Amino acid sequence: MKTYNYKKAVQLISYFAAYNKGTINKMKALKLIWLVNRLHLRRYARTVTGDTHYAMEWGAVPSNTKDMIEGKTPVQSIENLYFDQYLTLDGHNVKTKQEVNKKVFSETDLEVADEILNNYNELDQFELADYSHHFPEWKRFQKKIEESGSSYKMDINCVEALPTLNFKRSFEDF
Repeated sequence: MKTYNYKKAVQLISYFAAYNKGTINKMKALKLIWLVNRLHLRRYARTVTGDTHYAMEWGAVPSNTKDMIEGKTPVQSIENLYFDQYLTLDGHNVKTKQEVNKKVFSETDLEVADEILNNYNELDQFELADYSHHFPEWKRFQKKIEESGSSYKMDINCVEALPTLNFKRSFEDF
């Protein structure tokens, strides 16, 4: 997998927030990024952000992006400075400060981001967390998470069959 691209992660959050009138719940943004990375990997053999994903109690999480949103990167780091240029964390919500810089994205990045927004944006963060619990890469750690509360590094390239879910749309190639 490629290295983490913090610019794409920040701009993806900004893109999601802009789609939602300038604000998006932090956990919802993380779940949408995971869905974008997962679908893009299956279609185009790479993720959008290059993030490392973990199985946690509330589902799948892009770890580097979570750390950046929560300010767990050094204050003067390039990632933190870039985040602060475009976004601000207000409680559990992330708000945009300026327009999305779409130049960081490929055509396929935006195609997949739009598809995820069109199909999953209506779900809130808890519905998305529950949805992520149905995917094989999270399910393989479910028992361990329930017993320990710990997080586990996931392989989002897991190709086991997915259950049929009762959401707006399931992707055949997802």
